[in-house]
Amino acid sequence: MTVTEDIKSRLDLVDIVSESVSLRRSGRNYAGFCPFHQNTRTPAFFVFPETQTWRCFGACAEGGDLFSFVMKKEGWEFKEALKNMAQRAGVTLEEQTPVDKEKRAAHNKQAGLLQAAADYFHQLFLYAPQGEVARQYVARRSLNEETIEHFVLGFALDSWDDFRSHFNMQGYSDQELLAAGLLTENVDKGSKYDRFRNRLMIPIRDVDGRIVGFGARTLEKDGIPKYLNSPQTALFDKSHLLYGLDGAKRAIREARQAVIVEGYMDVMQAWQAGFRNVVAQMGTALTEQQLRLLKRYTKQFVLALDADAAGQNATLRSLQVARETLDREVDVKFDAHGLVQQEGRLQADIRVITMPDGKDPDNIIQESPEAWTKLVAQAKPVVAYVIDVATQGLDMNDAKAKTAVAQQVLPLIKDIQEPIERDHYWQQLAHALRIDERALRQIRLPVKPHQAAKISQATKPAQPKGHVGWATVPRKGQTSMNPLATDMRQSDFLHHCMRFPQVILRVNQKLGECGQPQVADEDFLLAEDRAIMRQMYQLIASSSVVTIDELWDSLEQTLQDRLKFLLTLPQSPETELERIADTLVLSVLDWRLAKVRQLLSEVNHLLHEAQAENDMETLAIYQQQLRELPLAVLQLNKARDSMSATSRRRAEDALNGRF
Repeated sequence: MTVTEDIKSRLDLVDIVSESVSLRRSGRNYAGFCPFHQNTRTPAFFVFPETQTWRCFGACAEGGDLFSFVMKKEGWEFKEALKNMAQRAGVTLEEQTPVDKEKRAAHNKQAGLLQAAADYFHQLFLYAPQGEVARQYVARRSLNEETIEHFVLGFALDSWDDFRSHFNMQGYSDQELLAAGLLTENVDKGSKYDRFRNRLMIPIRDVDGRIVGFGARTLEKDGIPKYLNSPQTALFDKSHLLYGLDGAKRAIREARQAVIVEGYMDVMQAWQAGFRNVVAQMGTALTEQQLRLLKRYTKQFVLALDADAAGQNATLRSLQVARETLDREVDVKFDAHGLVQQEGRLQADIRVITMPDGKDPDNIIQESPEAWTKLVAQAKPVVAYVIDVATQGLDMNDAKAKTAVAQQVLPLIKDIQEPIERDHYWQQLAHALRIDERALRQIRLPVKPHQAAKISQATKPAQPKGHVGWATVPRKGQTSMNPLATDMRQSDFLHHCMRFPQVILRVNQKLGECGQPQVADEDFLLAEDRAIMRQMYQLIASSSVVTIDELWDSLEQTLQDRLKFLLTLPQSPETELERIADTLVLSVLDWRLAKVRQLLSEVNHLLHEAQAENDMETLAIYQQQLRELPLAVLQLNKARDSMSATSRRRAEDALNGRF
């Protein structure tokens, strides 16, 4: 997590904006009059708590995050905004040690490598003749083009060294490929080879959308293992990941429910059918870390696991972790805006889907989306499910077997905090076992060694609580409206501009020729990138020749750290300025197109909210946006087609020796 991300996770944009703008609630969002232009008739300024962003749908037509707001409002440079917001958030701006800097740079480079690997596999899937086997497999699973593109499905060649050779040529060493889990090493033979071969490649992202590893499905009839995951790396730890969560966060919040399945294909099929609040666990049992990730977005969990014996055992293990993690006394500080105000209890509503025999979510959703909806709605509370599983096929004449079931279920019942709910399950278990409830209450549970230790610890006198400072404040869940691909395009753009500062002017000229505004700092998603772009423009305006050293010396520590990462990105062998400019213009148009399309999707969603709330004033603003945004998409597509044609002609001329 960068310094700016840390600050934004501790502060709430609604509170910051409310200090200078009178906001009223509009659905899940807040509206008011824009502080950046004269307007007292229509409240066209909106703050979106879920994404921690703001936007003016009026004359400004601007938007951004916490930093862009305070910089514009206060007239601050990035350094001033960073200092003031860090102080307010309780974040200490400290110099990183050389070890910290090296570690962070290595992590950033590894993330860039994994993103490049995903792009490489995706292109092979789409276009390589050898990828036909993967395309046929995906077709058999009935996944459409939109789903393939959304999950960036890829294909690994049936080769021991094609991947390695390709990325060696891109400037990555074998050691870096090994560290990212993309190569395998045979220590005895002293050989290194591609880890993934002849497999469907499924990129795995962390909660912020950064690719951290891969799941790879064999394409051979008897291939073993069926699924091969990335090994544990600095970025990939499957116990801390949930597949699909980066794209499901918003839907989980809206549905106020997360459905947890076992497989990658289950998530893809659910997403394709419109069930966007579905994620997959990364192992055989749900972990505490995975549940803590989900707690940021909902308190209701539905576990939808396979119906076979292994699936039921996995369910029971998951439920044990879930109960220990979620239904217990914890110190939580929160208020309407996510700030720390009070201590309380955090409880979760955990339910389980009993899957039909021989079926998994993938099958059910394909056969009947309505059946899936009904199945989720009929999910049983955790204790009811465990009672059903434990008593299924039980010999009611076997007293010892009934006692064993009671000893398995009673710890869950006793852990329930609500007395009415707890009493309900006492009665349900007694009825299921066909015994008197009074006899059930007399059962003594064996105390396990680790429980005895807890009891011993609980009898110790309580220690006085220390002062609760900012360092102990739970951080809000990271939400981000930027696709990672856009972020990487912007990083690549800045990388090329540092190598060839004069290319910025050529890019702006080409953008003007196709009717598009020049690149501005507002184009960039990261606060650091916006600040670096502003500084580059200042240096270009004051000097005809700009060097990396000059840029470095003009930046403060946080921006130098970002600059150092940008300089570690792989260098393109291309040095001809015109071709670089063509590539960068297309990149700018691509990320602008992605941004407008996403905005269009969000406005559509907000429009439905305004209709539901009968908010006619807000409704008019969104309707106006729905008239304007498609035109922007049309103009960007037209500019992109024009640039693509120009770039192709230039490449053909170069091949024909005309230049």
